Amino acid sequence: MSELIAKFKLTSDLKKIFALSWPVMLGMILQSLLGTVDMIFISKLGINELAAASLGLTTINVVFVLSTLVSAGTIALVTRSYGEGNMDKVRQYSSESFLLSAIIGGVLSIVSFVYTKPLINLLYNPDAAILDLSYKYLSVLFLGTIFVFINSALRTIMQALGDTRTPLYVFGASNILNMVLAPLLIFVFKFGITGAALAAVLSSIFSFIFINYFLIKKLYESNIRIFLKSMKLEVKSSTKIFKIGGWACLQQLARPLTGMLMVRLVYQVGGKDASAGFGAGGNVFNYTFIFLVGLSTAIAIMVGQSLGRGDKEACDNIIKEGMKLAVINMLIFALPYFIFPDLMMKLFTKDINVISEGVHYLKIVYLGVIFVIFPTIYGGVFQGAGDTFPPMISSITANVILKLPLAYLLAIGFKMGTNGVWASIALSVVIEAIIIIYYFNKGNWKEKKI
Repeated sequence: MSELIAKFKLTSDLKKIFALSWPVMLGMILQSLLGTVDMIFISKLGINELAAASLGLTTINVVFVLSTLVSAGTIALVTRSYGEGNMDKVRQYSSESFLLSAIIGGVLSIVSFVYTKPLINLLYNPDAAILDLSYKYLSVLFLGTIFVFINSALRTIMQALGDTRTPLYVFGASNILNMVLAPLLIFVFKFGITGAALAAVLSSIFSFIFINYFLIKKLYESNIRIFLKSMKLEVKSSTKIFKIGGWACLQQLARPLTGMLMVRLVYQVGGKDASAGFGAGGNVFNYTFIFLVGLSTAIAIMVGQSLGRGDKEACDNIIKEGMKLAVINMLIFALPYFIFPDLMMKLFTKDINVISEGVHYLKIVYLGVIFVIFPTIYGGVFQGAGDTFPPMISSITANVILKLPLAYLLAIGFKMGTNGVWASIALSVVIEAIIIIYYFNKGNWKEKKI
């Protein structure tokens, strides 16, 4: 192991991966801590509130994933243009990304808010108490959708330019603000579960203001008039953004969309205890992906810029170094999930049934999640190359075509209950990995024109 570490220290690619990825990782740590703290605060209100928040978060995550429609195309086009040294194109794609995100996010904010209760009923059909709590939580979160979309686009632009630190500072401060506001609004002002959602929206508005300030400073000479003047849509460039982002959006939608249906199945076969355990366990799992998402982002940036310079050979070493780090990450996280998962679940609840469901979820799912290094790392490669079709195919096949039917078959057909759901999730990750490995090895991403 010491020899491996020494070898890592000698590679310039590894140093750049760390330089780009550590701010992303730290930002995700803060985001994950925020989610954990919020769930802990909500759990103090009761199991019904914890189950309602689990349903609400599963739903909102699906809506928020739609921001990928713009951000995935943005990172590919901005990194490639930046690698070419074409700052006019960088500003053009950045402005279009802002406008498209504002339009799509604004429409979804309104539509989702108006149809919050019918949506919850359609997806989960919960009992009256949980329906009411889910509505109070989710309707407020939907109001902030427009800010989440714009923030996603602007963070992507900054990262595509190789600046992963500014988003860390802005969104890190936003997360800290959320952690302060949440207990005040939940307990002091007695807003209950609504207070947690309100804290999240206010924090998103904070992020929106400051990430805009830094982007204008970086790309538009600190001149808001130049920034506003650049705000126009062009069919050709917007089409490019949607063409790349469309496949990526479908890919990203597959997992949370089926996740919503899985939550319904979990509620059906395991009740509110299983739903609460599923939500809490999923929150714990977020920490596994912190390092991987940072690596994926760094690899997307480096691959995109390398291809923009016409340096295809550099990509191979970048991927090799990233994969080594991803394997180490998964080995490290295997320890807590298999040795003391009950201690992690006890952060959220003392209910023995909820803890039991969460422990089984962590142990079974991680057997498959180990293989997520391939969809994550290779997904970053495809994103940087602007070739988002293969990751979409692998994700749709594994999560939509196979995972959901398999979950129903195991949980109900073979009467495995929630353990059948957990097993189907694990198997779907393995299948997704196999498919994306096949496409990666074909090597077509190196020749992708965007």
